[in-house]
Amino acid sequence: MAEPDSTLRIARIAPAELSAYKRLRDEGLSLHPDAFDADIESERARPPESYLGRLGLGDSLGGSFLMGAWTTRELVGMIGLERQSLHKLRHSAELNSMMVHPRHTGLGIGLMLVNAAIAEARKAIGLEQIVLRVSTSSKSAIRLYERAGFQACGVVPHAIKLVDAPGQVRYFDKLTMVLIL
Repeated sequence: MAEPDSTLRIARIAPAELSAYKRLRDEGLSLHPDAFDADIESERARPPESYLGRLGLGDSLGGSFLMGAWTTRELVGMIGLERQSLHKLRHSAELNSMMVHPRHTGLGIGLMLVNAAIAEARKAIGLEQIVLRVSTSSKSAIRLYERAGFQACGVVPHAIKLVDAPGQVRYFDKLTMVLIL
């Protein structure tokens, strides 16, 4: 575990920072395959520019973005919010891509990222709720989201299926949580 960095900066990720985002995302996909819907095999070949749409730069209503936590040296945490695009669902957004690098866990960076994402979401026009899905086995992540005000509203059994080798399958249930803004 790293020491707290007094120069920690949390801000929206800019297009020029997408390479750092992709490096951290790929590491997260490798380290925590049960935490992400995407898999490292499919995502590894994507260029950093392919995430440009997730920055929400063209959305006048707001509610879609990527945020990062930087020390003076590197991107050590990330979180994303993706607003629903269908008209009847535009009041809702999904929190996703949450990760803090293992060397920087236990320092409160995760809660700072979640709180910053919520604050940014509150600026979006007409956004009323944030929904997320978290592996039921990730007790520390569930506690973090609860501290930020999210409430559990259901479990999807076998939401993630990992095939480690022929005949070796693991399933992970996902807890759905919601925060009404």
